Amino acid sequence: MQSKIRGVVGILGFGVDGQGVAEWLVTQDAVDRILVFDDKVSNAEVQKFRKAEIGSTLEGIDLLFRSPGFPLIHPLIADAKKREILITSSTREVLKNFSGNTVGITGSNGKTTCTALIQEFLKGEYGEERVERGGNDGVPRLDLIEQKKEDCFLVLELSSFQLIDSEYSPNVAVVLNVTPNHLDWHRDMGEYAEAKRQIVAHPPSPRSAGLRRGKSERQIAVLNQNDPIVKKFAEGIKSDVHWFTDDVPFDQIRVKSHPDTIRAAITAARALKVSESTILKVLQEFKGVPHRIEFVRELDGIKYYNDSSCTTPESAIVACEAFEKGSLTILLGGRDKKMDFSNLYEVIKERDVAVVPYGEMAATFQKNIPTSYHLQTTTSFEEAIQAARSTGRPNIVLSPSCTSFDMFKNAKERGKKFGEIVQSF
Repeated sequence: MQSKIRGVVGILGFGVDGQGVAEWLVTQDAVDRILVFDDKVSNAEVQKFRKAEIGSTLEGIDLLFRSPGFPLIHPLIADAKKREILITSSTREVLKNFSGNTVGITGSNGKTTCTALIQEFLKGEYGEERVERGGNDGVPRLDLIEQKKEDCFLVLELSSFQLIDSEYSPNVAVVLNVTPNHLDWHRDMGEYAEAKRQIVAHPPSPRSAGLRRGKSERQIAVLNQNDPIVKKFAEGIKSDVHWFTDDVPFDQIRVKSHPDTIRAAITAARALKVSESTILKVLQEFKGVPHRIEFVRELDGIKYYNDSSCTTPESAIVACEAFEKGSLTILLGGRDKKMDFSNLYEVIKERDVAVVPYGEMAATFQKNIPTSYHLQTTTSFEEAIQAARSTGRPNIVLSPSCTSFDMFKNAKERGKKFGEIVQSF
């Protein structure tokens, strides 16, 4: 496919996604200039990409790429609409133009592990060369849209930020759960849930290969029947709905994760015609993904786990329930996303979890968690880890339940620092 993107192109936001867009745009002969709009980057950073420079106005721009972190109410989005400038995103372009089969996974919790597991199922069945991955936890994969890959699968982790203005759904859409999240970005819970629903609300692109049976295309929605919000997503859609399976060999599974994450991945794999022998083999070998209850090391009878990608109380509950009662110390902290932690507080009491609060949210946790379940607030990240170590409990998990932005630029940096400190003991 030859790209129709040409002229002067703007990029709103220059993080991982925005830089991925720029990297692709410089390969497009019809693109004359790239203007970047992001107060947090310098012109020197932008000019590493040919044709790119810092933008000051939308005047003369033919197309604007919105990075996921920028809401639809951003002033530049409003300005672009007023000027009748077309607005797109990397996710929209990939879902619109990829010629193979797209598999999209979303949910408030568990989507990265689910995405990785589905990827491994497909690689095991169809071969590594036929499976690609991208989206929220990786690069945009705009590089794939000009390649003919009708027999390939593209597995995409999709956030509400990416889905909110979607115009196409994946060929296979997986929805794990919808619980309060990112309410500092979305106007309310209703908007957040509606953004998630977009993954099943549209037809797949006619340019995609589809999941063919003879000459007909099938669209599949893999939905959690035990989540009341997700269950409603099945209403009025044209997809074949597959509810999460209960036929799961949990005794064969190596990774620590929520059971629904495993159920969803297996249900999707079966819908994608992955054999039972491949499913079992992958379940026995899959170790999980970095920063999600990832084993770091064992020292002096204590096992350390990095769950830095846990940025919601629901995700922290998964960690609390993954270990034997009374055996866990958890590090909670970071920046608030206007979450309701009441259920997490109850689980901490029920599971007898020791808590070390740190960062901007430390005072809130200290106020709401009984003294018998938490240690005194610490002043630094390293001091918090040392305090957790002093409890003597056999399992320590960094499962913050908040964003990392009070101390780190992202959750990966937080998890990396945790690993470095633990390895230094």
